[in-house]
Amino acid sequence: METLSTMHQPFGIMHELVGKAQDSGTKIFKWCVWEVIENCPPERNCSRCPLNSDCQGKARKANGYLKIDDCIAQMKRSSRAAFESEMLCVRPSLENVVFAEFEPQIHIAPVEYNQNLPLYRAIDFGFVNPFVCLWIQIDAQGRVRVIDEYIKSRMTIDSHADEIKNRKPYIEDNVIATFCDPAGAGVNDVTGTSPVFQLRQVGVKLRFKRSSILEGIELIRRALRNGEGSSNLIINPRCGRLIEAMQSYHYPQAGCEELPLKDGIYDHPIDALRYFFVNYNSAGAAKSRKY
Repeated sequence: METLSTMHQPFGIMHELVGKAQDSGTKIFKWCVWEVIENCPPERNCSRCPLNSDCQGKARKANGYLKIDDCIAQMKRSSRAAFESEMLCVRPSLENVVFAEFEPQIHIAPVEYNQNLPLYRAIDFGFVNPFVCLWIQIDAQGRVRVIDEYIKSRMTIDSHADEIKNRKPYIEDNVIATFCDPAGAGVNDVTGTSPVFQLRQVGVKLRFKRSSILEGIELIRRALRNGEGSSNLIINPRCGRLIEAMQSYHYPQAGCEELPLKDGIYDHPIDALRYFFVNYNSAGAAKSRKY
């Protein structure tokens, strides 16, 4: 079976098919406008051509069917992002993506556990939806280093507790705090207990702070790229699910919703990261005192 389409967005059917193809070893063929454009004749002047910065002479060697003038017309009536996505196939469109600032070459690096740096965890609870735990450190420059992830579904809290407390090379006594979803403190009507209570019973130091989704998203965006244009967030390549979520977490396709879509796939790793930023950034909040 052959499947052909433009991968318009970093989520959806084509994104899923490409991901499965990579996992299964199925061949992926990529092509763009330069494979189908007609041969550029000598009388056309490259320096005066609107396509020159992207073409760089490729059309001189082409032998396709797409008229150069049609390509130029498409370029002029498209946004740059749409042209790169639809014609150049450089990357999927980031128009509906929450973290358009995320750049793999900047934000993904092999940062490893450093026992001399403070260690934190961030948790988003789940059963059918995944339970997510992130291990995070802060270096001397204030950069947030996400060094590991644990994401599992349909397992009990005690099973998760064993995993997160005993995962190597992290030392439980070195974990300063574990930030979590405030909803985890709610008591279950059947069990009469809560995930927060159960984890505290086995020695996990949990903290949480109520916040809005938008507040946490803005803190993540600030870490990706602050007002000065620099980044303070690095993610280890082993955190594949978080990296995919950073690239694919998106707003609903229809309407003018200001909150991202809760799709049960990408929202949970992002939620765990949000809990870290909200709690860590409020830890040293100023207090008003009377004298």
